[in-house]
Amino acid sequence: MRVRTEIDPNGEEEIVIRCKSRTEKIIQTEELIENAMKSRGDLPLYIANTEYYIDKNDILFFETTDGKVYAHTRNGMYASHYRLFEIEEMMPSYFIRISKSAIANVKLITSLRKELTGNGEIEFKSCDKKVYFSRAYYKLLRDKIEEIRL
Repeated sequence: MRVRTEIDPNGEEEIVIRCKSRTEKIIQTEELIENAMKSRGDLPLYIANTEYYIDKNDILFFETTDGKVYAHTRNGMYASHYRLFEIEEMMPSYFIRISKSAIANVKLITSLRKELTGNGEIEFKSCDKKVYFSRAYYKLLRDKIEEIRL
């Protein structure tokens, strides 16, 4: 595989992958490019009337409480004007749905504690914050952790 860049001063920026077939290597390359593009930039989040721009990679998880979406970082909790499904679309693929009301950053998870019911608790690096996952999302969560970590 080779990488080539063409400069067209009048054209729109575009990334094209030419291949004979869509192999696993091509799919991984697509995901890397997509994650690189989505992980750039800060997300506007709020505390009262103050707008903060938080790096997407600093966010531990998003959760919905009383119809409002909150983003949790190691240092605080911020309100979001986006709905959970909108956040899911704009975040890199290492942010995944863990329940109907939460999305977590898989890169920052340190442990999963599964209960007898199949539901469980997630702990994050360098902080005491926890969030709960539902059993319906457990397999997807485990698969994504293995994919990211291995």
